[in-house]
Amino acid sequence: MSIEQQTPTPSAQVTVGREWTGTASMVLGMVAVALFGCPWLPGSVPSQLRYLPLYLTVPLGICAIVHGIGDLHHLRGEAGADRRRARAGVALGLVAVAVPPALVVWACVALSE
Repeated sequence: MSIEQQTPTPSAQVTVGREWTGTASMVLGMVAVALFGCPWLPGSVPSQLRYLPLYLTVPLGICAIVHGIGDLHHLRGEAGADRRRARAGVALGLVAVAVPPALVVWACVALSE
């Protein structure tokens, strides 16, 4: 084969780009929700490792929502795109953002009675 036969034509070149699948959003949402379980770690675990991750749930939830909405925006025009991961990330992010304020309100109401 000669050099001319080996060089790819512009239509045959592979474009390198980001695939918008929503995986990052889903992972961020799952981690944010999983951090709710840290206080129930065994007593032998130091308290910093049991309660410090709770402060990360809301920021991780917000990141999951932002990434998921961005991915859904980029997937809007594609016909065969799978949007389930991005939607799951947004839903998990909303849970991670909504549960802490709900628990604070519930605790305030319970303690005021």
